[in-house]
Amino acid sequence: MSPKEVGIGELLRHLSDLFDRDAERIYASMKLGVDYRARYTPVIRAFGDGPMSIGELQKIVRVTQGAISQTVKLMKEAGLLEAADSTDQRVSRVDLTKLGRSVKATLTAEWEMHIDVINDLEREIDVPLREALAEMISALERKSYFERIEEKTKTEGCGIR
Repeated sequence: MSPKEVGIGELLRHLSDLFDRDAERIYASMKLGVDYRARYTPVIRAFGDGPMSIGELQKIVRVTQGAISQTVKLMKEAGLLEAADSTDQRVSRVDLTKLGRSVKATLTAEWEMHIDVINDLEREIDVPLREALAEMISALERKSYFERIEEKTKTEGCGIR
């Protein structure tokens, strides 16, 4: 099957799996004192100077509420995050633990190297992939994929609905 015959979700999942698989091999070789998973990276990178709510993390990391909640739970179990005080009991807040801050400090230089490798990959394929993906996201935020399918169904009479 050619890439033009495959859905973008399939290609993105496969690309993500390729990156995550090798990133986890790299993290495992670093002896961080924790079983560090690639899915923790966007969460741990989101932290600045203090606690964050689950909603704040969700907006920064841009995943579903369920995905961020599951990742936060795993990170708490791994000792990277802990519950933080909140002035509003309806809002769960978390913060990096001492271990979490140490892991973030150690990985910061590593992530810079990863970005360099991604830059090299984009030059190799001669496609600014991150820019293209950001543009696709912006387009879908303006008009959802669902709306676009509905529109095509109405104008072209295609689909099974």
